[in-house]
Amino acid sequence: MSNVNQRRPRLPYQNNYSPWQTPHEQQNLQSPLPLLVPAPNIPTAHGFTPRYPLNQPLEKHLPYRLWSNTTYQDVFHRDHHEHFKFHLVCYNILSQNLLENNSFLYQNCYKNNLKWYKRKNRLLRELLRQDADILCLQEMQVDHYETEFRPALTQEGYDSIYIKRSGDKFDGCCLFYRRNRLKLVDSKAVSFYRSDVRILNKDNCGLIALFQPLTQNASEHDLFCVATTHLLFSPKRGDIKLAQVQYFLAEIDRLASKPDEPNLHYPIILCGDLNAQPLCPLINFLLSGYLQYNSYTCKQISESMLALTMNNSFSYPLPSQELLPSSFVTSDCRFPSVEFHNPTFGVLTHNKQFVSVYDLNDLSSVTSGVTDESKTVDYIFYSQQNNDPYRLNLLSRLNLYNQNQMVDVHIPNHQFPSDHFLLGAKFALKLKQ
Repeated sequence: MSNVNQRRPRLPYQNNYSPWQTPHEQQNLQSPLPLLVPAPNIPTAHGFTPRYPLNQPLEKHLPYRLWSNTTYQDVFHRDHHEHFKFHLVCYNILSQNLLENNSFLYQNCYKNNLKWYKRKNRLLRELLRQDADILCLQEMQVDHYETEFRPALTQEGYDSIYIKRSGDKFDGCCLFYRRNRLKLVDSKAVSFYRSDVRILNKDNCGLIALFQPLTQNASEHDLFCVATTHLLFSPKRGDIKLAQVQYFLAEIDRLASKPDEPNLHYPIILCGDLNAQPLCPLINFLLSGYLQYNSYTCKQISESMLALTMNNSFSYPLPSQELLPSSFVTSDCRFPSVEFHNPTFGVLTHNKQFVSVYDLNDLSSVTSGVTDESKTVDYIFYSQQNNDPYRLNLLSRLNLYNQNQMVDVHIPNHQFPSDHFLLGAKFALKLKQ
């Protein structure tokens, strides 16, 4: 009997989660075999040929991401009762509206993986699998937030805050937090569009939240600040990105400053899609607290030196004087006070003393992959003040993929529902005794 019309059994969907495995086992799994294409049920006598070769991988399956511990783990295990441990996730989930309006970027992706009902379920599953205390999400479409993500995550014990980008944009930033673990003390939704400031003319935004741990040993002195943002995309307008950072740092400074000690801050975590490459002037400014920006062009601010060497197209220089008016935000990234402030032209400073969760010297790491270009544009920073250097400590981070692994990988796909990868970090906040 002919077996032309017989189907080959369809393999079960392969994801990176099994409900009967413990979290420890999930973190150390090895990648399964790649998915295989089931034989199409098309008679060859009709002259049709299968779209995909039989027994070939449908999509390359990347290995599961592991967690890397820091040396502070030993201190934490010894004195865990003196700390509040929490898990934070940062993730650009890719707005469906932006995906559909820029579909040419995803021509190498299978169309079925771009459908919202597929992506939504995979995004929620990926977020819930992390079991994080704080979810910092970018490109959250406002209707999807209201009708899908907020109801689903509220059922799982999360409360949230949200800001939509201004103008005719459909997406924004949101921050979910576990209501039984954290108390929201204060928050600020920041729109980067200001009609009274010429350079702040784009519809980007950010969120800032001040939390208090809900543990027996925590007090009102144990607050910490979490800020997330999505900066302008345009590689040619690094001047606008830098101005957005200057303004956002001023808002963070205002919310995170201790009321009785205005020059001191509660611990700060800053994360998001910064649309800037590692070791570019903008990222170096966040890490070092100093930037003489009038020595750069607009394009140089957020691009790596390697990318600029390969593409030496013309770019306008940054202003030689003030980036933002000092009457609005000062050159030390604060709002002006009644005290005299002597503006510094061509230079920006800040005192947040940020450290990166990930090694930014590893230029092969990848947080985003669009078309055939994979790069790092997403970050998590945390503050380490000289007067209190061990208040907020990194315990572990979720490892990133590298560029070699990303060859022939096109996202969104069956394994990853966004064109960015989720970032994860676990922190220990040392409580005041």
